[in-house]
Amino acid sequence: MKIHRITLEDMLAARDRRAEIQRSMLGGDDGICLVCLTLNIAGDIKRTPMTRMLFGRGMKEFEALDLHVADSRLIDEATGTEAFWLVNGDPERIKRDLEAIEDSFPAARLFDFDLLVRDPGEQNGQPASPRKLSRAIPRSCIICGAPAAECARSRRHGLDAVRAETGRLLKEFCAETLADAAVISLLEELYTTPKPGLVDLANCGAHTDMDVPLFEKSAESLRSYFRDAAILGMDSCSMQELRERGLAAEQEMFRSTGGVNTHKGMIYSMGLLIAGMGKVLAESDSPERADEDADAAVRYAAELAREDAAQQLGRSLADPETNGGHVLKAFGAKGATGEAAAGFPDALYCASRLGYYRESEETNGTGSGKAAYNTVYNKPGALAFCDSLMRLEDTNLLHRGGREGLDFVRSEAARIAETAGYDERISELESLDAEMIRRRLSPGGSADMLALAYLIENWRAVMN
Repeated sequence: MKIHRITLEDMLAARDRRAEIQRSMLGGDDGICLVCLTLNIAGDIKRTPMTRMLFGRGMKEFEALDLHVADSRLIDEATGTEAFWLVNGDPERIKRDLEAIEDSFPAARLFDFDLLVRDPGEQNGQPASPRKLSRAIPRSCIICGAPAAECARSRRHGLDAVRAETGRLLKEFCAETLADAAVISLLEELYTTPKPGLVDLANCGAHTDMDVPLFEKSAESLRSYFRDAAILGMDSCSMQELRERGLAAEQEMFRSTGGVNTHKGMIYSMGLLIAGMGKVLAESDSPERADEDADAAVRYAAELAREDAAQQLGRSLADPETNGGHVLKAFGAKGATGEAAAGFPDALYCASRLGYYRESEETNGTGSGKAAYNTVYNKPGALAFCDSLMRLEDTNLLHRGGREGLDFVRSEAARIAETAGYDERISELESLDAEMIRRRLSPGGSADMLALAYLIENWRAVMN
């Protein structure tokens, strides 16, 4: 997104355009009113990736009111993003609902939901102008909490102070949104079924110390870490800073799981991607395309990983202390560190396969719902997982089954991927699950690629 500084003339022109749109959209029929959404952004930069993300949340909050929308219009220009909805309903009730949205979370203070109605009759031979309904309770100042109108009239706070508080609210909101996306992605991976050898909605795979509730608890324990990783990325952190926060997150995870390693790999890999996404939000000047934003986030994350990837791999090779270190020494497999430093090629491949199966007619409309986070017991995820399984040098498989175990799983996944029907592939994956449980093979690395694929998918969604 190109970031433009706007002038007073730009804002006056935008105001006149807004008034014309309001007049043209708002008819005189009873029960018709017009909802307008803008953002209160101080300063001469009105539209950034962060404001776009917040505006998207505002649109979703409005849509959740489930009003009857007769007409709508969206404007997205340097002077700001604006939405207009012509709706049927009781204006007073709708206004109360809109005010509740404006007070629903800290950054919602930046929403400006106006509700306009057309008064009957004429003024000087012309149709009456739209009338804006006033708030029942005046808005408070984002800095001191006093009535906002009083602070504005007295200029109690300088522009720099208002702009700084606005920036803080935006950063906090976007970081929390990315943390939500990360937790949802972990849960989407968990609920994807079947995943041979892994914990899913069917069974606990090749694990005796893990189950779905444990993974749910683990994912939730990492929410604050993902939020902090996003903030660190926005502030252009070093790998050392991110690693230090990640080590603290490991302890938070272990406390929640009673010492079971559920998401250690995701603390590293997903933390990197979240930091990369934070950096994109803070610095992006790319065109407004979610795919390019995703590419930039991956690029930033890889650059961060390469700051100490060679040293970390060298240290593990010289004195292996973890399962990954022993696998590196025995088989030369670089695992999550190598994947990140290379630019997450396997995660991107899995994301591309997930997108392919999402669009495939044979997988559309299949699966039964899972209440938490509206995730889905889904066929596209299972098929993308299978495709990833046949190509990834999964260090978890190497640790548990050696080269023989990895080759067995890869060859079986490749055979299943060549099966003509998608339903038949799912059935074959269920059979492979039983065999991998018998052999105690668990492809944790492939599960991580699926979780990262879901994150990339969710990132594209929030950036659109």
